[in-house]
Amino acid sequence: TIPANLAVAVNERLEYSVVESPAGHGKLLVAKELVGNLAAKLGLEEGQELTVLDTFTGAEVAAGTTYQHPLFERKSPVVIGGEYITTESGTGLVHTAPGHGQEDYQTGLKYGLPLLSPVDDGGRFTEEAGAQFEGKNVLGDGNTAVIEALQECGALLKQDPYNHKYPYDWRTKKPTIFRATDQWFASVDNFREEAMA
Repeated sequence: TIPANLAVAVNERLEYSVVESPAGHGKLLVAKELVGNLAAKLGLEEGQELTVLDTFTGAEVAAGTTYQHPLFERKSPVVIGGEYITTESGTGLVHTAPGHGQEDYQTGLKYGLPLLSPVDDGGRFTEEAGAQFEGKNVLGDGNTAVIEALQECGALLKQDPYNHKYPYDWRTKKPTIFRATDQWFASVDNFREEAMA
């Protein structure tokens, strides 16, 4: 869902540290509790460590902060998410695509983010995802293409397998793809009795 990313969410109750890596990763933002985990993930050599430059609350991080999307020419906000943002794994920052997933959708509503769901009925990226991804299956070659694009632009520090808690379709045994789509509803109040007769 990186092509549909429109925000990064933080937990206002967590503290976040700006750290600098001696291995050329530059300055990074990570939940304070996860600084050691990040150092291990980056594979720093013995004796090297991340230097904590400053620490902020999640609310301070989200106050007017924006970031540049790594693949597209758009700036997006850092926003306050919910209790789904924890220090159990990752960085304590959660990529947010309001067009894909209930928590992301709710966060998007709260902050007035647009809906972007560049996936068609067949599970393939649409033109909105960018020409380099269009037509690719989001669970297959599309995911691989996004990872390669992040590597090429230097935005991917580490790739780790992660098992999302996706619901699976009971017939196909494949993950369900969440997409926000336009819907309409009609009131039948004015002709319900007549139609039921």
